[in-house]
Amino acid sequence: MAAVAGTQEPVYGPEAIQPVGKKGGEPAYTELAKKNLRWATLDYTNVESQTFYLFTDEGRVGFLQLIYSNVA
Repeated sequence: MAAVAGTQEPVYGPEAIQPVGKKGGEPAYTELAKKNLRWATLDYTNVESQTFYLFTDEGRVGFLQLIYSNVA
């Protein structure tokens, strides 16, 4: 049914999951910039999430996850 309706999940291979630090010369994190806050807002069924990690001067760590879906 999903193949007929066009909602079939793609087949993910090993290249779909990239661990942090896989590429040795690249930083594990970057500073947040305004361009990082833009949603892709695609024209087809889509769910996006963004996770932001927060670090305080006292050594506490937290995270904020925002989820956007264009599915009504």
